[in-house]
Amino acid sequence: MLASAYRHHRTGGFATGASELPNIFRRWRILPTDLPMTMRENLFRPIHKGLRFMIYETGLRLGTTDFSNVVDSNEVMDRLRHDLSSASSSCMLCLLRVHADHEERDLFSAVRPFVPGVVDGLIAQHGEILRRIERVSQMCDELSGLTDSQRRVDLGDQLNAEVDSLFTFYLGHLTDEETQVVPVMWQRFTDEQLRALRAQFYNRIPIERFEEWMRWTIPALNLNELFVFLSGMKAEPTPNRFADAMRVAKATLDPSRWQAVESHVGRDFVSRPPVS
Repeated sequence: MLASAYRHHRTGGFATGASELPNIFRRWRILPTDLPMTMRENLFRPIHKGLRFMIYETGLRLGTTDFSNVVDSNEVMDRLRHDLSSASSSCMLCLLRVHADHEERDLFSAVRPFVPGVVDGLIAQHGEILRRIERVSQMCDELSGLTDSQRRVDLGDQLNAEVDSLFTFYLGHLTDEETQVVPVMWQRFTDEQLRALRAQFYNRIPIERFEEWMRWTIPALNLNELFVFLSGMKAEPTPNRFADAMRVAKATLDPSRWQAVESHVGRDFVSRPPVS
């Protein structure tokens, strides 16, 4: 399957997400590579598939929540709400928030010299995402303090609408990153260099948060994506998080998919101590 960044080969232009692409991207044609598109290292698509999986699951859970039931609905909101005080929090909004921070520090900084305007635009989107996340978090706090059933249902409807708006914007943002940044990375960096960037990106993430991300990311990938992703991690310079990712894969994949991954990627992995 062709990568989305190359759809212009059929349509005459890049598919756009939340914003239009700069003219520089429209000048590009098929980028030179000796590998099929699906074999190139893609630092965004795996984690983005995990984020989309998380968004879809959360939307379903929120949409089916009975907000007149205080216990059940507060449990859903506890999972959703934003808690900046916890560096390793696994709440949904926390993961979206810190993902943006890590991208700006470790990935955007690498491509900024080539496309500063693109990076500035994506960082501006991060700011808008943060504002929307804070609004959702405030609504969760307000709803949690209510006891009147009808008022809880009414505010629950408003919360659903606010979350829908956040997720719609966020999904467009993910597409923008994939169509605007990935082609630059493939043009400017070798796969070896991209693997080094990814190792740096993951090594700086607390092990608890890395494992939480992988619990969403790994089950969201198809077999070919799993092979490329995990083989690439195995080839990263040490220290890396390959062993940690394989542990999560073994715990989250069904037996047939895990057997295929283990056979393809190899059994020679051992647990390494977390990288601080």
